[in-house]
Amino acid sequence: MTLRRLAQAALVLALACPAWSAPTTPSTPAARSVVQPPLPVEDFPPQVERACRIWLDLGWPTNPRPVDFRLPGPEFIRGGNPYGNRSGDLPAGAPYHEYDVNPRPTPTTHRDAERLVRDEATDRTWYTADHYADFREIADGC
Repeated sequence: MTLRRLAQAALVLALACPAWSAPTTPSTPAARSVVQPPLPVEDFPPQVERACRIWLDLGWPTNPRPVDFRLPGPEFIRGGNPYGNRSGDLPAGAPYHEYDVNPRPTPTTHRDAERLVRDEATDRTWYTADHYADFREIADGC
């Protein structure tokens, strides 16, 4: 077989078998991460600071299931349910709860990807804009 034929065969195999690509490792873009260092809440998008105020006013509720809270306006915001940290991105062993960042006009309106995740024991809080793919800690909590 000529070198040209070998190259063609390799190309056909590569196109036919995309699962043979390089495995995902923590250094690839597909990996989850905690971005360092923590930032003050003022350095996040404005909706993050608003969400921090909303949840602080609601007393950072914790619930076994997601709960929709009615806000003035009328708006609804969901949160307080446990966050399992199954990906292991955040420090292990903490009792985490998740909270929506952006209120919705009705409880049935689709939720977006932005969340706050809070360690109930220490009040440490992380923001994720992409539904837990990346986290950034909010310095001094919310």
